[in-house]
Amino acid sequence: MQRLVALAAVAAIVPLAGCGPLDAAELSRGIETLSALAAESQLLADGVATDRTRATYARVHARTLAEDAGHEAEKLADATVERGIANQRDQAVDIAQRLDDTIGELETFPGGERTGARVHDDLGKIADDLDRLLRDLKQAS
Repeated sequence: MQRLVALAAVAAIVPLAGCGPLDAAELSRGIETLSALAAESQLLADGVATDRTRATYARVHARTLAEDAGHEAEKLADATVERGIANQRDQAVDIAQRLDDTIGELETFPGGERTGARVHDDLGKIADDLDRLLRDLKQAS
């Protein structure tokens, strides 16, 4: 029963979270969320690359991480943005989609050591792009 009440409370609050235009601070938080997902995905990819992670775990965890990246992309894409940050928001959405697709490779090939190594490297590039975008956004603010 408590779980049902908690879910109802979350369902009531979630629509309120999207109110108002997306500002630079909220966009920064979204980019930081994507950075955290990229870092966690790199750890997973490293485990796959070095054959230290079970395929079942890698598949399930990669699916969860990819869904989180996809959700963040949707949330940012759907937001109305404040003047002056639309370009950075669009870049964040593009990177989030790349992150989603890249993590998805681990879901498809959870036991592929070469895939794990390549995905690890690709995630490093995505993390660098997110860091650069966050730095540019903070400088513009």
